Amino acid sequence: MKQKRDRYEMHKYWGKKPSSDLGALIRKYTKEGDIVLDPFAGYGVFCCEAFLLNRNVISNDLNPIANFLNIQLLEKNVDLELLKIYWNKILNEFEPYVKKWFEWKIDNQVIQLSTVLRNKNDIPIKAKYKTNRNLKAQEIILNEDDVNQFLEYEKSQKIEDWYPVTRLIENSRISAKKGMHISDVFTKRTLSCHAKLLSLIEQLAYGKEKDLLKVAFTANLANCSKLVPPIKSRGDMAPGAWMTGFYTGETYLENNVLQYFQNRLNKVIKGKTDYLNFFGKGKELNLHQIKYNNTFKVLKNDAKALKIESESIDFIFTDPPYGDTVPYFEQSIIWNSWLKLTPDYDNEIVITNSKERNKNHSTYEKDINSAISEISRVLKTGKLFSLTYHSLSGLEWKAITNACIKNGFDLVEFEYLVQKSFTPRQINRTKTIKGDILITLRKANTIKKYNKKSNNEITNLFVTTIEQWLKKEPLETNEVFFRIMKMIFLKRIIIGDVDLLKLLVNRFRLSEEKKWEQYDEFKLG
Repeated sequence: MKQKRDRYEMHKYWGKKPSSDLGALIRKYTKEGDIVLDPFAGYGVFCCEAFLLNRNVISNDLNPIANFLNIQLLEKNVDLELLKIYWNKILNEFEPYVKKWFEWKIDNQVIQLSTVLRNKNDIPIKAKYKTNRNLKAQEIILNEDDVNQFLEYEKSQKIEDWYPVTRLIENSRISAKKGMHISDVFTKRTLSCHAKLLSLIEQLAYGKEKDLLKVAFTANLANCSKLVPPIKSRGDMAPGAWMTGFYTGETYLENNVLQYFQNRLNKVIKGKTDYLNFFGKGKELNLHQIKYNNTFKVLKNDAKALKIESESIDFIFTDPPYGDTVPYFEQSIIWNSWLKLTPDYDNEIVITNSKERNKNHSTYEKDINSAISEISRVLKTGKLFSLTYHSLSGLEWKAITNACIKNGFDLVEFEYLVQKSFTPRQINRTKTIKGDILITLRKANTIKKYNKKSNNEITNLFVTTIEQWLKKEPLETNEVFFRIMKMIFLKRIIIGDVDLLKLLVNRFRLSEEKKWEQYDEFKLG
């Protein structure tokens, strides 16, 4: 079965979980007509899968861009042919504008540059282009005259259309420097083209079709910014991809806004067609036998204060914020600012390195507990709540486990969920969780007693337990984490400030096979 669904490739919002796994979860724990909720919906994969399975869906996220994307993902009443008509009108005015910015002469032939390699001082070095006669991309090295001509044209132009100058929240973790604005992550060339494109979308498109064009627009912003590095091992101009943060390297790729937008729009149309086919509104024959009589709501509430009736939800799934893994609101500035959306930073549940925000481990733990308490309030007694997380920092996952135990949830099932994409932290570090733990809990009639132990007691319990496991066999980080988590839920243990990752690093060793082992006390040297 295809894992990469077109409907989930329309935008680059982070943290999408595998749709096939979520579909299986929905079938296992709910039935048609049930009301399901995701209080931290993100892009909306769970909510979309639930809706396609004829469940009544409540999608909630405090981040405005996530809320916007959820609406566009779930909307059925959109006309893709009308969307194409709007785009052709926009294209007629936009194409000549972009051509002036990216046109070049080679052997008396006028061509369009698709990509320009520029250094950290914004000086062009190389360029790439295609012609009708040769569809394979050609590279050219820009000489001094070429560079001067390129820069002189850029300098002489005025940007007449609106663009955001929103200040980034200073945060070294994501390379957001003091005094930096969102406009600083674009060249004048791409800034001008983006501003013109958005202006034309606003003028020439309408309704839900206009919103889909904005999905493509925001999805394309990072593609045509200074945040796209070359993969140098593959060549000076081999395209990399923006992951997170606002770091510009020694060199970056400046991409043609029109060409890249067209690609993104095609993905939006393809993704929306995939979705509409379920309802017999696409081009393909509708093979789905479901008779839909369900509804969806997209809310933008604080997860700590959900405006939902108590005891009204049949099943809840969520992927809660991973502490400091991704400061979603700060990084979403690249999208929110262009759509003139203002996030509620005060109520975001996050840990951030930004000194401007009082968002540390203690506030995170308090906020997560409030959110889990709300989940307990709205969920029907005896019904199930599934959540995923991967963070191995003891100061983060313990906040979630403690909150679930304190709010009366009992463990039902514990399994490993392979996620669609990994964060940079997961990719680059061997001593971290790859993928997610999926925990399913039941809301009990009464809150049972829990075991609160001191930090020393928890540390001794973890060490002696892990030692027993490792005497039998070496274990990967995932397996250690998995087993510890299961023990905590079954024994209803409230954890203090014990960092499991530090404990592993300090008390055990990681072999060349990336498995944890005990130190051999009798081995010298």
